[in-house]
Amino acid sequence: MPSRSLACPLLAVILATAGCESAADDAGPAPGAGVTCDSGDRMIRTELFFGLDRFEEPSVTPEEWQEFVDTAVTPRFKDGLTQFDVDGQYLASTGELIREDSRLIMLLHDGGQAAHDSIEAIREEYKTRFDQESVLRIDEPVCIDF
Repeated sequence: MPSRSLACPLLAVILATAGCESAADDAGPAPGAGVTCDSGDRMIRTELFFGLDRFEEPSVTPEEWQEFVDTAVTPRFKDGLTQFDVDGQYLASTGELIREDSRLIMLLHDGGQAAHDSIEAIREEYKTRFDQESVLRIDEPVCIDF
């Protein structure tokens, strides 16, 4: 995401969750915290939102995106992931409505320190590689059954 691409609309999410436990900042959420599963296993679903616009360069290309997934995400989550094309928008401080093509990656994991560290490494890699200010992360305990 460029400087503020998803920052404004995501600020509402951040503010809405401001009272949530801050342990997620340090070690990620506890596995399955707050979820009782009637069937399946308790896990953590993490969604990562990656804006594709860049400041002084063209948007991230499909080839650049796939290279990023292949080299930064897949090695850390070998069991699999799901990715989606998404459309983001936000209201800039100028009052202009900005729309941006984005990608969402959904990961399922145990919520442990290793997963947390891997997710943070992915976020940092994307910001560095594509000159981004942020990558939104949403963690939620879920029940899964295959």
